[in-house]
Amino acid sequence: MVKISGEALASGSSGVFSDSAISAVVQEILKLHNDGAEVACVIGGGNIFRGSVSSDWNIERVEADNVGMLGTIANGILLRAKIEATSDVEVRLMSALTIPQIGEPYIRRRAARHLEKRRLVLLCGGIGEPYLTTDYPSVQRAIELDCDCVLAMKNGIDGVYVTDPRKDPDAKLYRTLTFEKAIKDRLTFMDQAALVLAQQHKMRVHVVGFDQSGAAGRVLKGETVGTTITDDGGVTFYEDA
Repeated sequence: MVKISGEALASGSSGVFSDSAISAVVQEILKLHNDGAEVACVIGGGNIFRGSVSSDWNIERVEADNVGMLGTIANGILLRAKIEATSDVEVRLMSALTIPQIGEPYIRRRAARHLEKRRLVLLCGGIGEPYLTTDYPSVQRAIELDCDCVLAMKNGIDGVYVTDPRKDPDAKLYRTLTFEKAIKDRLTFMDQAALVLAQQHKMRVHVVGFDQSGAAGRVLKGETVGTTITDDGGVTFYEDA
C-alpha cells in the first residue's frame, strides 16, 4: 500500500499541480508494479484543500472535510490519466464516495481481485467520512487488502526525524522506530489514529521520500531506506549505525 500525499503532486510548484511532480510520482508507482509488486495507492488531497483549515475559512469541519475528500478524487483522476498516458498498465480508480461516472465504488473483494489481476488500484475519497486524514484509510485499506506494508511516501523529507529537519539542521533521522514511541512522542509524520490502528494490526510502515528515486522499490527488496516503524525493531538512528 502506497500512501501518496497531495503535496507530492504539487512539489516545486506554486499551484495545485505540478506536471513534473506528478510524472515523478507515476514513475515510482510504475517501478513498483514492474518489479512485480501488487500496488494499491491511497491518495491525499492536501494540495487542494485540508479539512483542518475549516476554522480559517469559518466553515464547519464536516464541510471542509467533504471538500478535502473531493480533492482526493481530483488527484486520483489526474494520476489515472497520467499512468494511462505513459504506460500500458491497467488502472482502476476506486472511491469511498459514489462517483459512478468517474470511477468504481470501493468494494474490498473487488479491489483485491483487481490486484490479483495485476491492475494498479488508486483509492480516493478517504473512507467517505469526516474527521480523519487520509493516513487512516491508508492503514485501514492495507489491513483489509492483506498488504505487506504501508509505504508512506513523503514530500520534502526522507524519513522520520526527532525534530523538524527544515528547522533543525542537526535533527537526527530514525532508522527504526516503534509505534509505541511514535505515539507517545506524538510524532507528526502520520495521523495518531492511523499509527494506533497500524500498531493494533501489526502493519509495518515505511516512511521514505518521493525525491529519493527508487526508494520504495529498495524497501521492498529489503534494503534499509528511510524509517521503518514496527514494534519489533526497537529505536535506532542512522548516525549510530
